[in-house]
Amino acid sequence: MNLLALCRGNTLEVKRIPVALPLQTQLQNLFQMQEADFRQGRPNEVAFNGEWNPDADEMLTIANTPETDVMVQASQQNVVGLQAIDTANFEAENIGALFMSFGAGAQHRLLVQRFTAQQRLSRRLAILLEGQVFRELSEPAFTVGTKLTCIIEDGQMKFQSYSNLRMIFDLSQLYQAATDQDIDAFSTHAAVSFDDLDLFKTNANQTIRKLVHKVHTTGVLNNYAVNDIRDRAQATGLNINVVNGAIQVPQNPTEAKRFLRFLDDGLYEAPLSGLRYVTNSKRAI
Repeated sequence: MNLLALCRGNTLEVKRIPVALPLQTQLQNLFQMQEADFRQGRPNEVAFNGEWNPDADEMLTIANTPETDVMVQASQQNVVGLQAIDTANFEAENIGALFMSFGAGAQHRLLVQRFTAQQRLSRRLAILLEGQVFRELSEPAFTVGTKLTCIIEDGQMKFQSYSNLRMIFDLSQLYQAATDQDIDAFSTHAAVSFDDLDLFKTNANQTIRKLVHKVHTTGVLNNYAVNDIRDRAQATGLNINVVNGAIQVPQNPTEAKRFLRFLDDGLYEAPLSGLRYVTNSKRAI
């Protein structure tokens, strides 16, 4: 149960942090206490799709990525054989996370903390008590975090804060934006037409491009007839023009965004008031 570091150099690499045996025991106890706090009162696991924050009794899950696979594989080998961090050049190691491995087989799990520049005490004036006087800390030193960012187990990352998680891992695949080539491919679908595709691409901001990517990859246009889409859109107060059997995608960015949100199930009508909303939470009940 060694303390390990996820380092981002030219390649992603897991390195061992050498610690004295008494400290190793303290770290094991600390990480396990943080695991207990992390799990406390959160018995429910919910698959994350980028659309909502967890409730107090929930933790979110994402399938392991190639980056987390590197961590799992490194932790399951002879950890003593891993390269140790360069203690004399600690800052250059570019550590993104600290973690420890517990259990084996089906019980194997990684307890992961985000590591920040503020934890490297050598970056600022640190004062250490030595005997009866204080002196400046000149040796490389760092602090461990006060809580876990995620637990990696059962082929998943389990977490509470997406913003903290993405500080460690590349999760861009959850929010992919359509390129011009993707928009070209989207435009070839028989269910849609564009008055001026080049102008649409010029005006398409990041939000529109993310919506185009989601609509195109989920295949929603394959699941509903054009007239059905039009009728359901009108029921939400959204007018859609159909010409020659194809929906005219609005050129105006605001209207285009609203249309794409509709296709992405992002428009909601309150059943009591009848008011219509844009929702950023599409969690199924």
